[in-house]
Amino acid sequence: MFLENMVQYGVMPNCTNRCDFCLRLEQQPISIADIIKRINHIKYNLDYVDWQGKFSRGISLLGGEIYGLIDQEYQLAFLSLIDDIITKVLKSNKREIGWSKYSTVTNGIYDPSFLFMCCDKIIQECGICVLDVNFSYDLKYRYKDETTRLLVLENINKFSKRYNYKTGVQMILTQYVIDSIFSGIWNIKKFIEDDIPGNQLVFLYPHPIHTGKILNDFFFKRKDFLNFLIWLEFKFPDIYNTTVSSIKYSGTFKHTGLFDPNEPADQSPRLADGKEILQEKCGHSILYNCYSDSNKCMLCDIQGL
Repeated sequence: MFLENMVQYGVMPNCTNRCDFCLRLEQQPISIADIIKRINHIKYNLDYVDWQGKFSRGISLLGGEIYGLIDQEYQLAFLSLIDDIITKVLKSNKREIGWSKYSTVTNGIYDPSFLFMCCDKIIQECGICVLDVNFSYDLKYRYKDETTRLLVLENINKFSKRYNYKTGVQMILTQYVIDSIFSGIWNIKKFIEDDIPGNQLVFLYPHPIHTGKILNDFFFKRKDFLNFLIWLEFKFPDIYNTTVSSIKYSGTFKHTGLFDPNEPADQSPRLADGKEILQEKCGHSILYNCYSDSNKCMLCDIQGL
């Protein structure tokens, strides 16, 4: 007996946004030819994953940013990968409790045409029920200007209206966000009603920064975080539930299908990006050591609540 899980593939490290808190370990640009080689590596690897058993929750494709690259050769290769995912992952595991999922995240700062193209293909073959599409959003560190931020909100709502779909709006919970909420600068209820109507806001916890930049109000203080969680549960129980579920799942939910794209394609799925490194004291991932003023484990604190 094993737990259902999901396999996550990093398609490419390329992303032109250059967020101050970029979470990718690989940040170097690579050529179109090398990206297509990685895509073909993933396609081959699909045949070696137990999609009907251990990994029956499905597949997750991430970047960089995989829907913003305007190159015909790349897009054709990616759409070919989508075809294989439909056949080998999504259609191979239609269960009574639902299909395997196609999960993905986009920055939303590009023309959404290619994202629509990919989703149209999946929906036509499998239906909307297999989609788990999320948009990244931020108040301070992600966007270079206000025009870009507004474009993201526009694309979130375009996607939602196109498919009558409740998309996930993922926002990293930072000290800046907590301070903005409690000071009245930013209002969650107003944001949901005015900016992302019909969609789901979820907070993610801050991961290690790989840009070398010092962001003083990125990682939250322990007391402020716990007070925020208590407040969130009272004011917005739906957001609280999705946030806590996301935090609990993060360290164990997704495996990478390609630990090293330069090694053989039939590697077994593994955890990566720090998830696989565990704390000796509690056995949780070291990623849960994300307080700015304490070495306590955030997941232990949540379980304590």
